[in-house]
Amino acid sequence: MKLSLKILGGCIIASSFFSCQNTDKKEATDTINFPNKDSELALLMRELFEDAENVKSQIRKGQTPAFFTEFEKLHTAQPTDTDVREDGQYTAFADVFIQSVRQLINTEEDKTKQYNKMVKRCVDCHQQICPGPIKKIRKLHIK
Repeated sequence: MKLSLKILGGCIIASSFFSCQNTDKKEATDTINFPNKDSELALLMRELFEDAENVKSQIRKGQTPAFFTEFEKLHTAQPTDTDVREDGQYTAFADVFIQSVRQLINTEEDKTKQYNKMVKRCVDCHQQICPGPIKKIRKLHIK
């Protein structure tokens, strides 16, 4: 009887140890995936990424791309690092990106080519300002 209680107690302790360990891994994974989780600009960037995935799918299906994110908010969304706009570089990149989205929306020609130009504008900016998500952004490219 005492031996079975010891085994049962050991199983309970071991299972609680493993359940706590998995929670910590999930929190660590979230931190790695979204290190700037509270920034208004970081949230907007995630919306833009999801929007771009939808547009990619629409273009592949021959549909007219529809943007849902208010991409003009790139100029007003609060960044994690408030100094990011000081030298004007971010604003210039945002202007070029917004222009590329408008061109994609308005083009009647090769939407794939224009879409890939838009993705390139994202990469260009992130190479200079926030390199973390470049690998993810490049996956948006239509081959």
